[in-house]
Amino acid sequence: MEAAETKKKDAEPNAVSVIGPGLIIRGNIESSVDPQSIDLHIEGQVEGDVRCATLILGEGSVIKGSVHADRVRVSGTVEGGIDAKDLAIEATARVSGDVLYDRLRVANGGVIQGTMRWKGDGEVAETGKLKLVKPQVEPDAQAVYID
Repeated sequence: MEAAETKKKDAEPNAVSVIGPGLIIRGNIESSVDPQSIDLHIEGQVEGDVRCATLILGEGSVIKGSVHADRVRVSGTVEGGIDAKDLAIEATARVSGDVLYDRLRVANGGVIQGTMRWKGDGEVAETGKLKLVKPQVEPDAQAVYID
C-alpha cells in the first residue's frame, strides 16, 4: 500500500499556495521538505525572503526581501534581490535589487533598478552591468522584410 501512495504523490502536480490581496505576511516563506515542490502565488504583501519552486507575483503584490525560485513571474513590486533560473518581468513590475538569472524576459514598461547578472551554465558570469551598443551595419547589407 505504501508504494501505491508514493506513486500517487509523485504523479500529483506541484501544490499551489496563494497569499491573497490584503494579506500581509511578516517573516520568511520557504516551502517545506522540498523547495522544488511548492508553487506560490502572491497577491498580498510579504516582508521577508521567499523560497519556492515557482513564484507568481500579481500586480498588487509587494515583497520586501529576496526571492529564490526556479521560475519567477513578477507583475508587482520586489524590494530585494531575485535569484531565478527563468525570470519574467511584466510591464507592471518594479524590482529594486540585484537580479541573477539563467533566462530573462522583460516586457516593455517593466523596471529593474539594480545589477543584473546572467548565471551562465550554473556559474555567475562576470560580465557586470548591461550596456547599450551601436548596431553594426555592413556597407552592402540589405534589409529583408517578411510578411
